[in-house]
Amino acid sequence: MCKVRKIHLLAVNGLLWTAIGTKIAVTGVVNYLKAAPGKLGWMIPSSLLVFAAFYLMFTGIVRKYSERIQALPGPTEPIYKTFSLKGYLIIAFMITLGITLKFVPGILQSFFAWFYLGLGAGLLSAGVRFLIRWRKGLIDSMKS
Repeated sequence: MCKVRKIHLLAVNGLLWTAIGTKIAVTGVVNYLKAAPGKLGWMIPSSLLVFAAFYLMFTGIVRKYSERIQALPGPTEPIYKTFSLKGYLIIAFMITLGITLKFVPGILQSFFAWFYLGLGAGLLSAGVRFLIRWRKGLIDSMKS
């Protein structure tokens, strides 16, 4: 089993959240490019509102996950401890929901543009914050 120093679990989180956020944001941008120009007037503010909501929600998650990782008992931990069981269940639910939404009739293409761009940017910002905490932890460990 692959074990890493606890501080590196923050990097794993950061890279995962950044990659997923980038993928979802790109999906949003692709759908923006397909949208009628007249819809952009309400889609852009909608994306900003979705981003703001997820930014605030993910701020608490970044803090909580970072504290949970630091509280793990050993100096090294298996890489799967990046997330708790609850975290893995939430991820599975969100992936299932995202896939399901694509097959629901009546959901407009514009929804995937403004919502996915806002969600993707929120996930991406959380990933960056995990990476910042990881880097700060590395610097702090070098000082000790």
